[in-house]
Amino acid sequence: MFDMDGTLLHGTTAPLLLASALEADDALAALEERFATGAASTVEFARALHELWGVVTPEVAQRAFASAPLLTGLETVLGDIHDRGERACLITMSPDYFAEQFLELGFDAVYASGFPRAADVALDESAILNPEDKPVLAARFCAEHGLALADAIAYGDSMSDVPLFEAVGVRVSVNGDHHLAERADVAVVGTDLLVAYRAARNLVDADESAAAPGSGDACD
Repeated sequence: MFDMDGTLLHGTTAPLLLASALEADDALAALEERFATGAASTVEFARALHELWGVVTPEVAQRAFASAPLLTGLETVLGDIHDRGERACLITMSPDYFAEQFLELGFDAVYASGFPRAADVALDESAILNPEDKPVLAARFCAEHGLALADAIAYGDSMSDVPLFEAVGVRVSVNGDHHLAERADVAVVGTDLLVAYRAARNLVDADESAAAPGSGDACD
């Protein structure tokens, strides 16, 4: 389970990348500040975002994604996950028209806030995600693939990932602040996702080895 903004996108967010592609950075800055300080809810942020930009075309979304500073090693990590017969999903509160670009990199599913794709369609505020939606969507994804959420590994960077961290088996902080890092089983700082992935794998492998029959001390 991977968060996007600040996690897979190093040091930035989808709205910031979209604002740059739309040449609307100044208008977004004040809105981001309100959201960061808790003065705006996720729905209020999404409403203001839609009022600022209207419908964002696929061309703009693709241009913004092409400029994204992705963590290195992402496609290698996804390839290893699939080689093991496992699944990977991305869960973000950012707009779906940006987040869905990650499907081309190998994610099995992307969950994101739903925004209108046509000018005559109103914003459905019930389609805007909040942090509490993350474990719900993660559980749905696991159920669809016959997996247990308690066995999942979650990667995140901020307090919005806490509800998901509380529901999974292994929690990985990737460039997270101290609030999240202190809740994590693994905390990594850097731009290479492979470092975080290998650390998480080592932890899981050690736990599985310790739990395996006959893994205790041998007796004569």
